[in-house]
Amino acid sequence: MISQPLLVGVLGGLIAQAMKVVSFLLLEKRINFRRLLEPDGAPNMQSASFAALVVSIGRASGFASLEFGVAACFTALVTVDMWNVKRAASRQAEVVDVIVQKLRPGAMTRARRPLSYSVFDVLMGTSIGVASALVLG
Repeated sequence: MISQPLLVGVLGGLIAQAMKVVSFLLLEKRINFRRLLEPDGAPNMQSASFAALVVSIGRASGFASLEFGVAACFTALVTVDMWNVKRAASRQAEVVDVIVQKLRPGAMTRARRPLSYSVFDVLMGTSIGVASALVLG
């Protein structure tokens, strides 16, 4: 049997992804189901999943429990790493574009979109995760 906090964490991430499809529909007036699989943008799926998981663990085990403390630490580490790794990958993509432009001055290079998560993306995901845990948990 699956644990309730794990289920709430997964559902928090799925809710965040579903909200991306809905927001794309409202803004672009068309459905883009690829947004269900794309992890970038607001709300951030990873922060929604981890926030839902950690709040659900806190509600189930107590906010002073060892389980909650471990989950909260891992959530903080994942969030910081997510920002740093994505930021580094974005910088590398920019460097690759510059190198390609210097090696082939006349060649068309496709502009890579930034991979970094903004603070807004992560805060929205965290908010959705906490709300999901409070409603579902």
